[in-house]
Amino acid sequence: MNIIVKQAIAPKLDHSGKPILLTDHTIKLRKQKILNLMQEANLSSLVVYADKEHGSNFEYVTGFIPRFEEGLQILNQDGSSTLVLGNENYNKVRFSRAESEGVHCPLFSLSNQPMGDFRPLVHYLRQVNIDTSQRVGVVGWKLLSNDFSDFHQNFDLPAFVIDALAEVVGKNKLVNATQIYMHPGRGARVTNNANEIAHYEYGASLASDAVLSALNALEEGVRETEIGNLLNRDGQYQNVVTISAFGDRFINANLYPTNRQLKKGDKVALTVSYKGGLSSRSGYAVSNVDELESVDPGYLEEVVIPYFKAYNWWLQNIAIGIKGAEFYDSFAEYYPQSKYGWELCPGHLTADEEWMSSPFYKGSDALVQSGNIFQVDFIPIQEGHNGVSAESTVALADGSLIQEIQTEYPELWERIESRRNYLKENLNIHLKPEILPLTSTLGYYRPFFLNSELVLAVEKIK
Repeated sequence: MNIIVKQAIAPKLDHSGKPILLTDHTIKLRKQKILNLMQEANLSSLVVYADKEHGSNFEYVTGFIPRFEEGLQILNQDGSSTLVLGNENYNKVRFSRAESEGVHCPLFSLSNQPMGDFRPLVHYLRQVNIDTSQRVGVVGWKLLSNDFSDFHQNFDLPAFVIDALAEVVGKNKLVNATQIYMHPGRGARVTNNANEIAHYEYGASLASDAVLSALNALEEGVRETEIGNLLNRDGQYQNVVTISAFGDRFINANLYPTNRQLKKGDKVALTVSYKGGLSSRSGYAVSNVDELESVDPGYLEEVVIPYFKAYNWWLQNIAIGIKGAEFYDSFAEYYPQSKYGWELCPGHLTADEEWMSSPFYKGSDALVQSGNIFQVDFIPIQEGHNGVSAESTVALADGSLIQEIQTEYPELWERIESRRNYLKENLNIHLKPEILPLTSTLGYYRPFFLNSELVLAVEKIK
């Protein structure tokens, strides 16, 4: 495969501007998925933890997070649900998508608010109907084992929550059950129906449009903050720190855009993510190959082109039914870690949080499934060179799910087809029918960030 620099039009800004809410039917399906897995695992109850940064499992059937407080959902195998919430979220119980009782727990509130005489958490948990007839699963926010059947007793919740639960239900009853939600092969959250894909495409395509708009606005003298305003869009919640950075980053440990103005030859990093997917681009503020060579000799041939080849390999080789370990090993053979320095994994699942889990690791028996939503995400780190990134989002869908999307969300399907055609006609990237681009900028990379007319593409075989 040869990669060339060619003239091509940019993809369309194609975000719909119309948030797609989850339907009652989807919420019922989500809840039933959880209940089925609980029954299979002999879990009579689940205790699901949430805070602002780690609320996605709680949100899965409640529909919201406790914003700046903490919260618990207790979900019993009979379907009954109780939400334990602080001062400023207790009034949200009545809005829960899954019908729930509520317990007001001031300890989950912000410091120096009324705390109910600082009664211990045990006092509030004793007001909750927790089914202890079998094991009680605790759901945090990260997997501490790759084995779906490993219901161990290591927890990632605050100690005061675990200690209180142990006192109320018995320490030996408690097991970590985060995998019920997030395991990359078996978890309830890793597959999506048409409604969920439409819901998440809203955020993925919003991030894509934002990054494309930011690229189009790059010119000498523009400030990081001005570009940052183009990345943060429509009042939506960003699930990672937005990056608009020129030149060297992390000066004085700063993570956020400053008033620094763009100079020709600067490194550029652009990233934004909303529920459903992240888009990013990193490279240089240059207009042609000579300018690029003057700031980072060999960057195009040694970093960017191999990355783009690997990116295309990813799109050609991802497939429903493939084992995570097989994909990981094949990718590592094609794009060796020892040479290109990627340290994490070649892509991961995304949803309400930017990174949920990944089936791609050594020894993984997790299968790629219809309904998965993936970030095409691998980060080369090569000594003496700047990094490169064109991260984007795809869904995988079998014939049944494709038919569901076509029937229920025809406008979304038109966008998917338009994106597929752009890749084929302009970049010579041909996607299998089961790969659904959720952004218009999938596969789109400008090697010279100040030149909007030149892109990388796969050379056509004559």
